[in-house]
Amino acid sequence: MCNQRVPLLLLAALLASCFAGAQGPPGAMPPPQVTLAPVETKTVPLAYEYIGMTEASKIVEIRARIQGFIETRDFEEGALIEEGTRLFSIDPRSFKADREIAAAQVEQAEARQRLAEQEIKRLRAVRDPGAVAATDLDQKIADEATAAATLRLAKAQLAKAELELSYTIVKAPLTGLIGKAQKEIGSLVDSGQNSLLATMRQVDPLYASFIVSETDFLAWRNDEQKGTILLEDGLKEPYLEMKFPDGTVYPKRGRINFEDTAVKTQTGTIEFRGIFENPEHTLKPGQYVKIRIRGWQRPNTLTIPQRAVEQSPQGAFVYVLAEGNKAERRPVKVGTWAEKDWIVLDGLKEGERVIVEGLTRVRPGMTVSTEAPPGPQDPAASPAHNAK
Repeated sequence: MCNQRVPLLLLAALLASCFAGAQGPPGAMPPPQVTLAPVETKTVPLAYEYIGMTEASKIVEIRARIQGFIETRDFEEGALIEEGTRLFSIDPRSFKADREIAAAQVEQAEARQRLAEQEIKRLRAVRDPGAVAATDLDQKIADEATAAATLRLAKAQLAKAELELSYTIVKAPLTGLIGKAQKEIGSLVDSGQNSLLATMRQVDPLYASFIVSETDFLAWRNDEQKGTILLEDGLKEPYLEMKFPDGTVYPKRGRINFEDTAVKTQTGTIEFRGIFENPEHTLKPGQYVKIRIRGWQRPNTLTIPQRAVEQSPQGAFVYVLAEGNKAERRPVKVGTWAEKDWIVLDGLKEGERVIVEGLTRVRPGMTVSTEAPPGPQDPAASPAHNAK
C-alpha cells in the first residue's frame, strides 16, 4: 500500500511543478500598463512666454508754476480725468494786479511813442531853411525809437503777467487717472520744491515691459532669418498676448513698440516693451503679467506630448517602445513648447511611439503592456460567490 502511494506523490509534485512554470515564479509582477503617443510631424504655432509688468504710457507730475495759496481742488482722487479739466486754482488776486500794472505800462508806452512820432512829423513839416536844427530832429528820432522799445518791453511784461495769471488755474495735461492730491486747500505752494500737487498716469494705451534673455533673442531672430519659423498667414509682424496670474487672457492683442538698443551686460538680457489698448481701463500700472510673443509657426516639426519628456542631470529623455514591447530610454534634444507639445530637435523619428502614461513604473529594458487592463470581475460570476 505504501509502495503504491509513492508514485502518486511524485506525479502530483510533477504536475504542480509544471503548473507553477506555466504561471511564472510565485510573486512575479505583471508588465506595467502604459499609454503611448506617436511622434508626429506637423506645423505648430509658437509662443515665447516672459514675465512682464504693466506701466502707464505717460506719467506726468502736476506742479505749481507760481507761488500762492490753493483756493480749490476740483477733482476726485483716483478718478479718470479728461485733458483740459481744471484740477486746482491758486489765489489769483496778486497776479491780476500785476496784469493791470503791466497793461497800464503798455498804455503809457503807447502814449509816449505817439507823442514822439507827432513831434518828428512837426519838425519835418517846417519848410524854412535853418529853422530846425539837425540835432533836434535827431534827438526826436532817438526819442521815438526809445518809446518804441519801451512799448515792446511793456507788452512783453503784460504777456508775462497774463501767463502767470493763467498759471493760477492748473489743468490736466492729458487724459488719464489722477492719484492722491499732494496739497490741500489753503496750502502755500511755489515753483520750487514745494510745487508737486498730484501725479497723472495715462493708461490707454498701456505699456507692458518684459525681459528677454540674449539666448532666446538670438534663437528666434536666427530662426526667423533662416526661415525655420514663419509668420502665420495674414500677419505682418508677431503680436503680444497678455495673461493674468489667475490664468485669464486679456482680450486685446498688443504689439512690440520698443526694443532696447543694447544688451544689459550684468544680466545678459534685453528689455522689450509692448503696447496694449485699454479703453475700459481694466489694466492698471504695476501688475505682474505673462507676456507671450505669438504669431510665428514652425512647419514640418517633430512633436511629442509634454508629459512624455523626463528630465535628468544629463538632459531630457523619453521612453520609446522598442521591439518586443521593451521600453528604451532615449536622450532627446527639445526646443520650445508648442501648446501641449514639445518640439523635438533631435533624438526621435516620425512614426516612433513614446510612453506618456505609466512612466513612474517603467525602467530601461523593461517589458511593458500597452493593452487595457482587465476590468473588475463580477462577484456573482466568481466560484467563491457561487460556492456560497
